[in-house]
Amino acid sequence: MSIVVYWLSNGRPFVEHFSDDQLLPALAYAEARRKDRDADGRPLNSHVVMNSELGDCVSKPGVSDELPADYSWTKSHRGGPPESGNPPKTLA
Repeated sequence: MSIVVYWLSNGRPFVEHFSDDQLLPALAYAEARRKDRDADGRPLNSHVVMNSELGDCVSKPGVSDELPADYSWTKSHRGGPPESGNPPKTLA
């Protein structure tokens, strides 16, 4: 399929397309957009992101809502229930 680099400049969206075999040039392009500065040294671009949907991908497309039977991890508990206490102990 393709690799794309998205970014915002002065609130306007931009996109640049790359072919499947151009991952390194796409990474370099995204990094260059992150480093772009104006004459006063302020960043020119914001929200620089890359996305890809490669043609030789072996996984199924999309996101599944099916979870393994033993899956119980949540972001709030980070793998287990919080310890009791005041305040509760967290891993953060």
